[in-house]
Amino acid sequence: MRTESDTAEVRETGSSAVIAGIIDYLKERRLQPGDRLPSERDLAERLGTGRNAVREALATLVTLRMIESRPNSGIYLRHVERESSFEAMVMLADMGATPTPTEVAETMEVRANLEALAVRLACERRADEDLARLEVILQRTDDVLAANGNIAKVDTEFHIALVDATHNSVLVRVLNAFYRFTARRREVLFSDRGHGMASARDHRMLVKHIRNRDAEKAEALILRHMKRARNYWSSVLGEKDKALKSR
Repeated sequence: MRTESDTAEVRETGSSAVIAGIIDYLKERRLQPGDRLPSERDLAERLGTGRNAVREALATLVTLRMIESRPNSGIYLRHVERESSFEAMVMLADMGATPTPTEVAETMEVRANLEALAVRLACERRADEDLARLEVILQRTDDVLAANGNIAKVDTEFHIALVDATHNSVLVRVLNAFYRFTARRREVLFSDRGHGMASARDHRMLVKHIRNRDAEKAEALILRHMKRARNYWSSVLGEKDKALKSR
């Protein structure tokens, strides 16, 4: 018997497939900002799905500011790079899209500065409960490494716990979006045990600085931590981009 959660998952998967189909269509037709999209009926026929599914997918894309609906006119493509929300990038990453080297560099640049703000606030505002939570995650990280596992999931948990220690709900929501955007890449990064061990060392030292309320050392460390990740991904995606262009 299918449960409500199963039904919701099927619905979400189906919606994602329709959204992906619409985005693929936009790319194939090389639509430019301001170009009009086909009607719901035409899109449904092209994608082999129902109009309700297309309508829901289009509503999602409108919310993410990738397209806009003009009364009595139709649906038009926005300037995605300038007007769409960051959640649009997160959604594309969730669907398996590979970010460009420029997107990686720019998102890592923004995230590094937000993480620096987070550790400074955590040094000021952390409670004993925050430190205890971080210590538990450090131990779990050690356990995963000892079992030769991938620390991607527990690494994300550490960063979420760190930003939670700021007690700033807006910063929590913003950085959570960045963590979702990098989820797939983290799995690849931490398949290398060396990266996992280096990250664990940084995290342990970060907790020490936060415990001591040493904001300067914590900020310097998180910026080095983020620079290492940024350099890794710029190198990996840069080489991939060169390979694609040489074909």
